[in-house]
Amino acid sequence: MQRNGNPNSRGNDASQDYVFSYKLNREPESRPVYHHRPAELVRAILESLLNVVTPMKAGEDTKIDGFRWLMDTESAFQIFPEADGHSHSSKTAFYEPRIDLIKKLIESIMTMVEFEQDGQVIRVDGFRLKDLQDWLVSSTGDPREVFEYAGSHCSCDCVFCCNKGNPSSIVVDDSPNRTAEEEFEEMRTRTKYFSPEASKALFPGLGCVYEVLEHPFFMEVLHLLREKISQPFRITTNGCNLSPETVARLAELKPVYLYLSLNSSSALRRQRLMRDVEPRTAIKSLPLLRQHGIPYATVIVPWPVDSINEMLDDLSSTIAYAAGHETHLVQVNLPGYTSHFSSTGLFDLPQLWRAVVSRIRELREEHDCPIVVMPTLYEENIYQPRKNLPQILGLVKNSPANIGGLQMGDVIVRINSILIHDRPQARDLLATLQQSEARTATVGVQRGHQTLEMSLDLTRNSYPYSRDMDNYLGIVFAGTGLRTSDIESLREIIEARRVKRVLFLSSELMKPTFEQCLTESHLPDKSKYEFDIAAPKNQFFGGNILMGDLLVVQDFIDCIRDYVSQKGYRPDLVIIPSSPFNLSGWGRDLTGRVYLDIERETGIPVELLHCATMYE
Repeated sequence: MQRNGNPNSRGNDASQDYVFSYKLNREPESRPVYHHRPAELVRAILESLLNVVTPMKAGEDTKIDGFRWLMDTESAFQIFPEADGHSHSSKTAFYEPRIDLIKKLIESIMTMVEFEQDGQVIRVDGFRLKDLQDWLVSSTGDPREVFEYAGSHCSCDCVFCCNKGNPSSIVVDDSPNRTAEEEFEEMRTRTKYFSPEASKALFPGLGCVYEVLEHPFFMEVLHLLREKISQPFRITTNGCNLSPETVARLAELKPVYLYLSLNSSSALRRQRLMRDVEPRTAIKSLPLLRQHGIPYATVIVPWPVDSINEMLDDLSSTIAYAAGHETHLVQVNLPGYTSHFSSTGLFDLPQLWRAVVSRIRELREEHDCPIVVMPTLYEENIYQPRKNLPQILGLVKNSPANIGGLQMGDVIVRINSILIHDRPQARDLLATLQQSEARTATVGVQRGHQTLEMSLDLTRNSYPYSRDMDNYLGIVFAGTGLRTSDIESLREIIEARRVKRVLFLSSELMKPTFEQCLTESHLPDKSKYEFDIAAPKNQFFGGNILMGDLLVVQDFIDCIRDYVSQKGYRPDLVIIPSSPFNLSGWGRDLTGRVYLDIERETGIPVELLHCATMYE
């Protein structure tokens, strides 16, 4: 669905609001299931509704898959078309499916009626949202919900850019090119309705994934936001625009944190990797950021544009350069690509990833900044026999944890008087301390064969640590981990369903951690039910992608069908972590397709295990 907009000219309080308008299709986007138009009209409306709401009876969820006419008890109609292996979801349905619902309702009605005005047939080709107050949704209060819409263009052309590998059906902004002024009007309107205090904001759109600092009105948007809120601005940038003037202007808007995609401290290599016409601007920005007291993460994709050894040497040099300019942390994103990026193998992924992780583990001993490898579970699965430990991966320089004597490799066993059992628990308690008015804290750690207790002065800190930006007193962990409550929720789902055969679908990376947590929790109870685990393949993206959060509905459907074919029987229940469906907030994958389609196409009950996004 395309979104157009221009300043609103209605004569009311919203007269200056941006207009959110949407095109209508005169012809259906998919083939009708029934050629009887009244039946198809009702079927299409019900299908659209049931992708947005869950029917209930006596307070319990209920499922509907068909209907009949009140005056015809013989004929029955199926709501959902037979599976054809393809998604027909609108991209707008990803973030705000209610707009997609309105669109489909109008289009369905238009198959049977004409609209009139003053007795004359009029051709309706679109609609607009009327009162934006009706479109406020829950908000985390992150100002990126407003300023990310500035990222409509990019000054680089990175050889590893993920956008080059996106399938055509992925949910990225496909609206017609708008002027910078129109984009600014949308961001200005979003700022107007953005209310962190009330935890409300305008519904999210598809957003943009390019360079926000490239936008001519970006600074003006930040100033509008800063007049309204004090929350930190977390800005992702390729650094091309980080001139001395820009850095100074950003410093006026503190608190500000940058995720700087540097990739190389060598001008020649950065130019080759990113096709940056002036690579020294980004490279020289690191001391400028330090000078102005703006904390930043240095982001590196170790892409083997030449030999692996040359790449590793440059990785070492770049991390040394960033550490020398007091980067807050270094984030190394292990490279990968989809089959849409390249249909042939570009490198040996296991060999490359192992080489990068091995080098990073050496560099952590040399530098005083945290170095994180993403996805974090890859390293943990190789080097840590025991998963989910609250082990310190790194410490932000000059943070309370760093000044207080904690060290990389320490395993946290106690925070104040509370015993710590796993990483999520440690993260939660440290985050609570970070946000509190507490001035001191005691952290007990296991260091080798010793158990030590450290007293932290939470008021002692300096750059690059920032109380506004850090979450865990300067402690950096290897990912989020798996919560004990997730396992308990799993147990509750199984017991409530009273089933015999359960299939749990996990990502390859998360599977070892999940299996360990199951064993420790004495789940499953083999006397009551059979429990099996399978890991779907990322067939939609293809290539060497293996992250669970990038799985889509069709990947899960294919996995279940393969499982049934191999086992010769059907499970009674399939349970899937909600992580791949969390981004939209509406239970939809990255193509905009609702998870309910998995059950509709396989005929096997499916339940989501609600959990935090894993990023693994």
